[in-house]
Parts: sequence; structure tokens; C-alpha cells
Amino acid sequence: MLFNVKFATVAAVAAFASVALAAAGSGVVDLTPKNFKKVVDGSKDVLVKFYAPWCGHCKTMAEDYVKLANGYSHADGVVIAEVNADDHRDLGTKFGVEGFPTLKFFPKDGDVDKPEDFSGSRDLDSLANFVRDKTGIAARIKKAVSHVTVLDYERFKKVSTDESKFVLVKFYAPWCGHCKTLAPIYAQLAEVFQNDEHVVIADYDANDDAKIKSEIDIQGFPTLIAFPAGKDAKKIEFDGTRGLADLVAFVNEHAGTQRTAEGFLDQSAGRLEALDAIARKYIAASKAQRTKLIAKAKAAADKAKDTTQAKFAQYYVKVMEKMNSASDFASKEAERLSNIVKSGAMNASKLDGFTLRQNVLNVFLGKSEEAKQQEEEAAAKDSADRPKDEL
Repeated sequence: MLFNVKFATVAAVAAFASVALAAAGSGVVDLTPKNFKKVVDGSKDVLVKFYAPWCGHCKTMAEDYVKLANGYSHADGVVIAEVNADDHRDLGTKFGVEGFPTLKFFPKDGDVDKPEDFSGSRDLDSLANFVRDKTGIAARIKKAVSHVTVLDYERFKKVSTDESKFVLVKFYAPWCGHCKTLAPIYAQLAEVFQNDEHVVIADYDANDDAKIKSEIDIQGFPTLIAFPAGKDAKKIEFDGTRGLADLVAFVNEHAGTQRTAEGFLDQSAGRLEALDAIARKYIAASKAQRTKLIAKAKAAADKAKDTTQAKFAQYYVKVMEKMNSASDFASKEAERLSNIVKSGAMNASKLDGFTLRQNVLNVFLGKSEEAKQQEEEAAAKDSADRPKDEL
């Protein structure tokens, strides 16, 4: 986990609060029979989405619709609104709504009983272009930063053969519905691994690319194939469900990373089994025994096989030496790290460093098994099914 379970919970609560605030200030006007005529009165241009909470297509477009509304928050003469037509069926019936979602545009100074139907694609760009064409006002939409690497044939050949990188490539087609469904999940996956420099999460529009199809066996879209690091490493096709948790687990397994689906480092990151064993003995040891265990830990740390392991092997030794003179060092240091994390005054890469230290401290605090159990429970959640569009 990112630090320990307590800290991860703090981060999760903060993230939930952020989402709740975003939803509360989404900019989408909720219409009901009580306020519909006040809002849709011909004095403004109004785009209305008639939806049902259970509708899968409505859920798919919900995020883009919020972005559209926020993009028009500067325009007093444009309203982006929605009607829960499952709860307010009379409104849906009045405007001939027969399926969900249905979008209708009520132009300023137009007949409010005869809106225009929107029949284009429901992605953000298409919606924004429609409203702009109708109103003459452009949306101010902030494009999200994407951590997905976009490939063409030449770049693919270069990236996929880099022996120092683990590369996961999503081969997709623009028309593919399952590809569109996967896209936001895949973007989240790239965000999860943004601080792992040896991991590349990439996509490739393979729809009309004869070159790539002659080299890669693409039976349907989307197809996800990993190209692991190392000389002569063989490619691996991802054949699991396409939920974020399963995709993260796949990358962790084959890239040697230790991330949770929230982007935190898991509780095993920075840990060494041999030093864990020494640390557990150290907790209950006498002062004389602790001196011997510190010497043993130093010897084990000297055997660390790479620079990353060596760095955190030495941290075990540091904690033991500190605890030898101040028995409460681990708990106080854990509390100090917790307070810094709660302040939010750090970037993601620094947070990783705190996580690694916290994971080592957890061994001395006897918390690692609890963290492991909670992580396994989180990883066991059901993921989405993995259907495929045929070519």
C-alpha cells in the first residue's frame, strides 16, 4: 500500500471527498417537473439529456456530460441540463423520449415544445461541437493529461524492443465499442504506473494498419499485448477481464511493480524477506540481542542485489539503530510521516518514498500482516467482463 492501511484510508477518504465535491459542482442542471418550465423558457439555449439511472449508455457518457457543463460555466446564455426520465416519465413522454439517453436542444427564442434532436456521437468533442454550432459559443474544456503513450508503427518498433522497459500495448479501432469502454480504464492504468519509469502503457490504432497486422496476431479489438523487459523476453497477451484491478495485477506480475489500483505502492514495496525476519526478532529481543541482530541486519543489507534494495535494506538497519537508543522511534516516525502525508504537501514521487519507508516501519510496528490482508481483500473484488468486438 501507499503507506500503511491507516494512511491509505486517509488518501481514500480525501479522494472520495474530492469526487463528491466534483459531483456537487458538476454544472449540470437537474430538471424536474417543478423547474423545467422556468429553465426551458426560450430565454436561453438549453441542451437536455433525458436519462435513466440504470442505463449503461447513460453511465458511459455521464463524465463527458459533466465536463461539457463545466466547459460552459462561463456562458450565461447556455444551459447544460438533464432529466431523470425514469423518475419523471411525463417529461420524457411529452418530448417523445423512447430510449436512453436522448438529447434534445431547446434553442433560445425557439418553440420550447419542439426541440431539436441530437443524433451525433455522445463523446465530449462531438457534444461540444454541437453546442458550439448551435449557440456560437465555444466550450472552455480543460483536456486531461494522459499518461498513455500513443504509438504508430515506427514508434512501436522502437518502444516494444526496449529491453529496459515493460510495455503494454492496447491495439484498438476507433469504431470499436469495447475499445471506447476500455479507454477511461486504460487511462487510469497509465496514471497508476506514471511514476514507474520502466513501465510504458501505450495504445495503437491498428484499424487500418497492415504493417502491424502482419506482425501481431490481432483477432479482435481491443487486443492487449505485453512486451516484457529483458533480452529475448516473449510477448504476453492479456486475457483477463478488463477491470482496473486485473490490469494492475497483470502489470505487477510481469513488470515487477508493486502498485494498487489506486496508484499507491503496496505493502510489500521496499521490503526484503530476510530483513523482515530479523526485524520481527528485533522487536522482542533484549538490548544485548538487538546489538547482534543489528550486525546481522548489516550483513544481510550488504547482500542486497540491486541499488533499490540496498537503499531500503539500509533503512532497516537505520530503524534498528534508532530504536536501540529510542524504543519508540518507529511509532513516532510513522506518526511524523502520517502528518506530512495528511498535509498533502508532496508530489506523487515523494509520496512513493514515504510509502517505502512506511512499509519498513510497519514491520517493526507489527502492522504488515493486517495491511496484506486488506490489500488481498481489495484485490479480490469483481472486475468487468471481457467481451471482444470481432474484426
